Amino acid sequence: MEILDNKLIRHHEKLRELEEKMKEQQSLIDREEIALSKVRNDKATVEEHLKKRIAAYYTMGDIGLLNVTFSTQTLPELLTFHDAFDTLIQYDQNLIKVYLKTIQEIERTKTTLDLEKSVLQEFITQTVAASEILEQTQTEKRLLLTHVRTKAQLHKQAIEEMQQASEALAQSMITVKSKSQVSEEGFLTNKGSLPPPVDGVIITLFQQEKVNKLGISRQSQGIELKAPDGTQVVAVAEGEVIFSGYLRGYGNTIIIHHGLQYYTVTARIEKLLATKGQKVKAETPIGIMGDTAILFDEGIYFEIRHGRQSIDPIIWLNPNRLSTLHEHSTEHSTGLPNAVSSVQ
Repeated sequence: MEILDNKLIRHHEKLRELEEKMKEQQSLIDREEIALSKVRNDKATVEEHLKKRIAAYYTMGDIGLLNVTFSTQTLPELLTFHDAFDTLIQYDQNLIKVYLKTIQEIERTKTTLDLEKSVLQEFITQTVAASEILEQTQTEKRLLLTHVRTKAQLHKQAIEEMQQASEALAQSMITVKSKSQVSEEGFLTNKGSLPPPVDGVIITLFQQEKVNKLGISRQSQGIELKAPDGTQVVAVAEGEVIFSGYLRGYGNTIIIHHGLQYYTVTARIEKLLATKGQKVKAETPIGIMGDTAILFDEGIYFEIRHGRQSIDPIIWLNPNRLSTLHEHSTEHSTGLPNAVSSVQ
């Protein structure tokens, strides 16, 4: 912004200089036009005198016998007068030639000044255009800075809200009573063989740094899986739905308690199919994926927690199912081979 401001100041100074030169140029042109007008007037006056003198000369006629006979002047006087008249006419003719030459010179000077004026005008036009572009750029930069500051504030607010949502989620899990009617051993015994929540491709790994579509950077506490719209989202194990609804920072979310303070969190679901208090089994449909739910983040979000602590879901999911998903979409997946090999 400072560079733009300085450049704009320089452009305005240059514009003022050019405008001053334009005024000086116009003043010179005006002077030449006045001089040209005066010379033309003088030329016209001399031409008028010359016309009268020539008319008088022809009226008087040549010096003949009659002129000498009837004239009161002697022949030498008549000859002297005739020569003087010729001289005056010649003088007027020469003066007219001088005036014509002067007029031509003034007109050439004026043409040069007009050309210089046109060049100056072009410089002024270019400078004005450059100044307008700079001012527009400056305005856009200021708007961009305002937008960036606003966006930064929104980012900060969004991150704080996500942290608050994460804390609220952890707190809600802790408050669930430990005595449950579900099998508390099933989740642990099936570690490494649980089905994934969707038949999709893993696009974000556990604790991977991720930047969402709003530009918010964070470390993922779960994994993200990409699948087509309309794909069914399923429970990964038997349990009880303890939350089904919109969760700030997560979107539509299903939280299932699997016993012994183990929970699965499945978020960014377009349509919720399971309700709070519902008992589910492995691969029971709990929701449907859609593009609206993933407006700001890609894929469905899946997390496993033990109490307040997030744990890597990859080591709990069936590596064969993951391997199959990777083989089905090799050209699209980026982080899956390492994830699969680490499980195996």
